[in-house]
Amino acid sequence: MTKYVYLSRGIKPGKVFTYMGEAYECMQCSNRRRCHGALSIGFVYRIERTTDGEGVYCILRGDEVVPYEASLEPLILLAPSGKAKEGASMELKLDDAFCKTDCERIGECPILFNILIAGRRVKVLEKLGSFDCPERKLVLIRAEILD
Repeated sequence: MTKYVYLSRGIKPGKVFTYMGEAYECMQCSNRRRCHGALSIGFVYRIERTTDGEGVYCILRGDEVVPYEASLEPLILLAPSGKAKEGASMELKLDDAFCKTDCERIGECPILFNILIAGRRVKVLEKLGSFDCPERKLVLIRAEILD
């Protein structure tokens, strides 16, 4: 899914970045929705190309920012071992990945992205292998969001 983001001029296609949220200055800016509206905190995006769209002045950078097309990079998610098939589309539910706060593997568990995309359809690009969850039989998958 293509997103439009405003970034400094001269960024090369293929550049990858993790969106970490907006700075304080951005909260006061009239262009806030243009720059941040299509992005989700913690997700990784790849710059596809610059567009012919009009640039806007950025108070944080003190310069003009221009629109780029960006795509969401595939996510590493947890899925029930029986449901994850390469090439298939599926909806991940919150209870598809189980997590207890006192779990010994919580620091390694990619449950956060499962929570962020719960209820959305994803396409399984690759089955990466099993995840040693003490509670359930889960596998790690590389997936892209479809909606």
